[in-house]
Amino acid sequence: MIWLKVFTYLRINIFPYQHITDFIMRKILITLRIASFILLVLLIFQPTKKVYKKRDIPTVAVLVDNSKSMETISSSGFGNIKKKLTSQLTRNRNADSHLFAFSADVKKLQEKEIRTLKATGSRTDIIGALDKVKSDFLGRELDAVILFSDGNQNVNTDEGQVLEELKDLKIPVYTVIPERSDTKKNISVSGVDIPDILFRNTPAAITAKINTAGFAGQKISVYLKSDDTAPQVLQTKTLDIKNDGSFEIQFSVTPDRAGILNYSVSIPTYKGEKKPSDNTKKFAMVVEPEKIRIMYLCGLPSFNYSFLRNTLKNDPNIELVSFVILRNPENIVPVSDSELSLIPFPIHEIFSKEIFNFDMLIFDNFMYSRFPINQQYLTNIKNFVTEYGKAFVAIFGDTDLSPYKNTPIEEILPVTPASGIIHKKFRLNILQKEHNIFKLSFDPAENTSILENMPEFDGLNISTAKKESIVLAESKESKHPIITIAEQGKGRVMCITTSSLWRIALGSENPYNYVNFWSQSVKWLTNAASMKRVAIFTKKSYNIGDNAPVKIKVRDEYFKPVNNATVSLDVTLPDGKRESFAVSPEIENGEYAAHIPLDSSGEYKLYARAYYNKRFLGNDNAFLTVFNVSKESEDIFVNDLLMTKISETTGGKSMPVSSFDFAELKIKPRPTKRTRSNILYEVNIWNKPLMYIILLILLCTEWFLRRRIGLS
Repeated sequence: MIWLKVFTYLRINIFPYQHITDFIMRKILITLRIASFILLVLLIFQPTKKVYKKRDIPTVAVLVDNSKSMETISSSGFGNIKKKLTSQLTRNRNADSHLFAFSADVKKLQEKEIRTLKATGSRTDIIGALDKVKSDFLGRELDAVILFSDGNQNVNTDEGQVLEELKDLKIPVYTVIPERSDTKKNISVSGVDIPDILFRNTPAAITAKINTAGFAGQKISVYLKSDDTAPQVLQTKTLDIKNDGSFEIQFSVTPDRAGILNYSVSIPTYKGEKKPSDNTKKFAMVVEPEKIRIMYLCGLPSFNYSFLRNTLKNDPNIELVSFVILRNPENIVPVSDSELSLIPFPIHEIFSKEIFNFDMLIFDNFMYSRFPINQQYLTNIKNFVTEYGKAFVAIFGDTDLSPYKNTPIEEILPVTPASGIIHKKFRLNILQKEHNIFKLSFDPAENTSILENMPEFDGLNISTAKKESIVLAESKESKHPIITIAEQGKGRVMCITTSSLWRIALGSENPYNYVNFWSQSVKWLTNAASMKRVAIFTKKSYNIGDNAPVKIKVRDEYFKPVNNATVSLDVTLPDGKRESFAVSPEIENGEYAAHIPLDSSGEYKLYARAYYNKRFLGNDNAFLTVFNVSKESEDIFVNDLLMTKISETTGGKSMPVSSFDFAELKIKPRPTKRTRSNILYEVNIWNKPLMYIILLILLCTEWFLRRRIGLS
């Protein structure tokens, strides 16, 4: 063979020395063996070469807003959008377009459906549509989103998180805004933003959203008004309109009383306006007391007054104003009033003016008949409870309760007064041990022991409980009610028919049981969200078609946030039907959230309950009113602010429909990720017979050379 002749020639003529020739041969044999081994390993593992797809055109999601406001803003604008879709985005070889139509929800839009597409949606959920598209394309390539909308987001959603996620995914959103060429001259208050919780005597920021068309170059006045019994203008702001669009006006108000307060933001009606009715926006704010204000009227100084006054005075959450009657009108004094240090009881100031600045009123053996207190003053106390949602406590043990029969006070009392006082010792029979008022200890066993070992009390007023009342405790001996509560209208009342509850402080092992009793009683009576363990927060007024966000705060016996509670929310709809809504934790401070779609007008009643480790924490009730006004019919302007914010946050651009040109956007496909779904084909040469033939030749050549030169 030729290679053998060459080898013999080299051995005899070129490498005459035997050791050099053996060295070269050994190297050749090692090389052949290494090559054979490598080829054998590759045949065993059979590696393949993957050829991935290469994207030449971008993938684009196109979102088209088909809510009613798109037609309201401009009847021709929606038609122009459909023309742009047909001419630039369907059958475009330079883009892989996926079309979607959205209003309250999102649906796939086929090319043949574009011509018949109409703007009839009842809501506009831009952020929800972006979130849906982002989720649908998760794990797939998406290079950009093109959004055709007027920007009138009227579904309550936090856009911050969704936009940040699109930004992190490097998916720019190009917003395309319809022109307002045929929109008539108009101005409207499109919405009012208020804080979730407000406190009395604390400034609150109110943001009014104003939309204008046809008012460029003008200045208009915007008023914040109080819409209570005596409407009045609280603040006036001037809006300088250089160019028509959306604006925000900031007001600040400091509520001087707690409760539900009604306000409105209004703009004067101008000649030629398309829709003057939207110049005013009414809203309500729930104002909580920063401290619970209590007025305490005592008609007879006693140990009961001393103990209760000190207890309330030492509570940092309570602001107490007390009057004790040391001189009654029938007490004859031989000197003039000007020479006395005791002032006359200010009847008129208290019962006609000051009473409504307080959250709770206490009558302690106070006999109104001794003073010139007319029926109107007693009616004011009744309205204080039923209409204003305040609390009233009647403590009568040393004086008769019967003078209040057939008065407005009897109408709100939880008991029916009767003549007579029993001057005997008695013990309490606790009938409602599970009520929050009797949660005197955090340990259930200890709490039961406290309630069963109450001291003896002295004297009680004879009365009978009303049908709608709850008797918390009665006398074991006479079975007359001692502690009775009831809800009257918007407020709550309590009647205690003994003046010796102070003995709980002296006759118990722990004097703080008395403090805890009154602390729990005040919390229940005032029903303030700041004092409730479970509290519902939501705005009081919405339009039909809105989505009401509801926030529920949950706290334990120590009023610390509970983050792992089981919270339920039931809603009674205007038609009387009752539905349950899912509640989920919001943030790590005992807050939970739910959203209620408001599809019909009327009053919605909310009821929330919370449990922790099968232990009942509390409940709360709230209501909201839905007006028969659709947000879509109110939205006759383009929200440039939101559309610009969406494009700028995600790295896109904002433009009018007339300027939209897909080619000018220059959207490029991003580098394709090397995933299994993107493999175009795989190259595997190890399954071919040629590779086995080569391996066989290498092995045979090595064996032949070894035999030829005499190696083993």
